[in-house]
Amino acid sequence: MSTKPGAIITIIYKRTPELKFDYDYYRTVHIPLAAKFWNSRGLIEAHLAVPTEDSEFSYALTMYWTSLDAWQEANKVAEEMEQLAADVPKFTNEMPMFVVGKVVS
Repeated sequence: MSTKPGAIITIIYKRTPELKFDYDYYRTVHIPLAAKFWNSRGLIEAHLAVPTEDSEFSYALTMYWTSLDAWQEANKVAEEMEQLAADVPKFTNEMPMFVVGKVVS
């Protein structure tokens, strides 16, 4: 990563017996859709992780942003956020959890 991020946003999905998750769709369709919207708005890079089986979470996407303001402004673009929200049921039956943090060091 050549640019130091100002914010780190992690999207996690809780591991539950009811969880349905299409990993391939998430990786090949949903994440590229978000990147298409957000690369020009301050997204530096994103990494998808599959936590170990003893974790309470089954999937995690960590995004590095230029600033917390950039993330917040990107979330105000209603048409893009509506498209992303409408895409979620295509790969999971669970709601994502967001951990939003400003980089302090």
